[in-house]
Amino acid sequence: MKATTARRALPVLALALAGMALTACGAETGGASSSSTSAPASAVAGADTSSGNSSTAGSAADGTSSSTSADSSGGQNQGSSSGTDGGPQTCTAAHLKVSAENIDTGAGTTHFQLLFQNTGSSPCTLSGFPGVSFHGGDGAQIGNAAARDTSASVTTVTLLPNGHAASDVTAPNGQSGFSASQCRLKDVSFVGVYAPGSKDLIDVPWKTQECSSTSVHALKVGPVHSVR
Repeated sequence: MKATTARRALPVLALALAGMALTACGAETGGASSSSTSAPASAVAGADTSSGNSSTAGSAADGTSSSTSADSSGGQNQGSSSGTDGGPQTCTAAHLKVSAENIDTGAGTTHFQLLFQNTGSSPCTLSGFPGVSFHGGDGAQIGNAAARDTSASVTTVTLLPNGHAASDVTAPNGQSGFSASQCRLKDVSFVGVYAPGSKDLIDVPWKTQECSSTSVHALKVGPVHSVR
């Protein structure tokens, strides 16, 4: 009886031991799986967030700095180019309209202004004295060309598109104080105007009689100035 009972107890003990072993293995396997899934995921997410933001911020800062530096350099170069090659050029006859304005006659003298208008699409400059003389219907010059009135200072005037500059002119009022033989009046059809720095004649209508004698030097012109 004792031998039989011992033989029956051995299988039961073996099964119990096997069950305990399986339980222990299951516990170890489950713990390892949880640890490997949770910890790395959290660490990677933190690395991605931290490293990614840091890297992106660094690239943006570097890119902005580089871009700003390049733009600043380009702006300086452009400004330098504009100041030399790209600045306003001298106004040409092709882009100037000239008219006689503010005519005032009295006491043997006529005062008027030659008004220069920039008809071009870009700014241009005028500086100095225009050439001025009277001309007949045949285009021939009548009398002496205007002498320069140097009592006014010379300045450079920049004319924006449709902008104006002026030059002051004085002329005898007809025979003025001269004798008929001294003056020798002739009919004038236009004032011939050379803009400062130009060799192209611009005709400005002028229907009066002026002295044709070369002994008369009463026609005078001042430098161009801003309209005031």
